[in-house]
Amino acid sequence: MLKIAIAEDEERHLTPIIQEASAFKKAQISIISKNGFDLLMSLKTVKRLPDILLLDIKMPKIDGLLLTQYITFIHPSIKIIGVSSHSNEALVTEVLSEGALGFITKFFLKRESAVYQGTYGNRNILFEAMEAVLNNKEYIDSLLFNQRDSIKKSKSTKSIIRENFANIPNTHMEYLILNAANLSHTEIAKVMNKSLASVKNYFNLLSAEFIVSNRSELVYHCTTHGIVKHPRFYDKSAN
Repeated sequence: MLKIAIAEDEERHLTPIIQEASAFKKAQISIISKNGFDLLMSLKTVKRLPDILLLDIKMPKIDGLLLTQYITFIHPSIKIIGVSSHSNEALVTEVLSEGALGFITKFFLKRESAVYQGTYGNRNILFEAMEAVLNNKEYIDSLLFNQRDSIKKSKSTKSIIRENFANIPNTHMEYLILNAANLSHTEIAKVMNKSLASVKNYFNLLSAEFIVSNRSELVYHCTTHGIVKHPRFYDKSAN
């Protein structure tokens, strides 16, 4: 059976998204998370990883851009479809650059609206997006980009890491993404399933390597060198 995870913090959107997604090929909703930290903890404990993640980009406690970087790095089998009420092209482009296969607006929850009807008529873009990503095809809502050719993706953090930081262990890279999310070291230890002492040691080793003195400086260094992409550079309203 198809397994779907949903990450959505607004209750008024969560219930209808669950109803819509459940109707797709009789899918089973295996994870429902209202913040990014809970999502990552659920992915650690679930018996079988979801096939598809419907990911709200405006998420508390780890935003959608950093979640996309983390999940495509740690759980690359999960097909991510970004979902948003907003149409910030820069942020959407970066989420797609980081490995999300699809991106749709929440207008699919208002299929009777003039905006939706004028673009899609009676089509169900949620179902279309889910079908596409299961076949490893990209799906982008026309309400976000009228022309797919207008999307100018940037180099992904994974490509930059492979080219310039191949000597850094994967565990350290995992720490760097979580550090950029401003989680506490205790929370990072839980996500990584490591001891607090180990996580603090990651910071000590990386701060020495990058010649920084605190966690904020480490985030800045990683952002300016392309190791992580922080949402505040693409969307001023992002958490």
